[in-house]
Amino acid sequence: MQSRWFFICLVMSILIPGAMAQDVLDEDYVLIQARSVQGDGAYSNSLELIIDGKSAPEAGLWNGERCVYWEDEEAFFILDLGAEFLVVDAFLQVDDDDIYTLEYSTDGLNYLPWYVFYTGYGETGRGLDTMSSNPQDPDHVPVPDKDPMRARYIRLSASSGDRQYALAELQIYGYALEEEQVEESRIVTPAAIQGFGEFSRDPALIIDGHTPAQGGMFDNDANVYWEDLEAYFVVDLGQVYEVIAIQIQVNVGGHYRIEHSLDDRQYIPLVEIVGSVGDLSSGMDTLHTLPTNPEYGIDLDFFPAEARYLKIYVVEGDGPFAVSELQVYAKAATGR
Repeated sequence: MQSRWFFICLVMSILIPGAMAQDVLDEDYVLIQARSVQGDGAYSNSLELIIDGKSAPEAGLWNGERCVYWEDEEAFFILDLGAEFLVVDAFLQVDDDDIYTLEYSTDGLNYLPWYVFYTGYGETGRGLDTMSSNPQDPDHVPVPDKDPMRARYIRLSASSGDRQYALAELQIYGYALEEEQVEESRIVTPAAIQGFGEFSRDPALIIDGHTPAQGGMFDNDANVYWEDLEAYFVVDLGQVYEVIAIQIQVNVGGHYRIEHSLDDRQYIPLVEIVGSVGDLSSGMDTLHTLPTNPEYGIDLDFFPAEARYLKIYVVEGDGPFAVSELQVYAKAATGR
């Protein structure tokens, strides 16, 4: 079988006409900064630790403050790279005595096997250990060579060992697919909004494009507010979009949920806003799901979803509840 380096050279010479393969390897092989990370199952510590670019001390405790740790074999973690890349290598720091499996996907739904890092692959023999699939990396371990593949999502799960799992860092390396132009998302102006149940003020305030100052009272003139847990609001975007991110300002304290739908009948959860996930402990707080925004909160991350309708409501809380503004960042839906 030809080596993966030959395969990379061949693929990249096709993607970037006129580029010498060695130049491509030297200049374009990069760390692909994950856009976001999501976790499923029971785990401890902030998911941001997985993609913050910082490793923990070698041989450190599996349940230390610098790593996400768990005992649930059903738990898994998904990195969203933000776009498709030609993915080549993985670098990770995990607990030494377990098996860690990486899978890849282009759509976030269907995953294929990628790398498996087995018990004892690292050097420490105990605690946290750093491993890499790149033969040029000092922390290279004997994973089989893999041909590069297109991927946007990377999923990590763990099994076997002592069932005390830890992940301090996961980094993905590869190449941008320069032959594809990625359409930037933009703020979409909704076509309409409807409110149901008991609430105060015109629901149109939620989509008027005006976000009040942080920390305001729930009942100021720019807000729609309510205490009825049966109340909800449906935003019609006017057509189907791929929703990439949202910005919303809510009154702190309630458990708010945003769901998405194509037909205004079947809704699927998109974002959960639980308690004080933003900067403030009271008043109106602005929250954003784009990592580049100052109001970003990693607990609000979601995968892009096709939708025409967005439903906003409160799951639980003592009230009062309020929303002053919802802004939707989206781009044209694929194939529509």
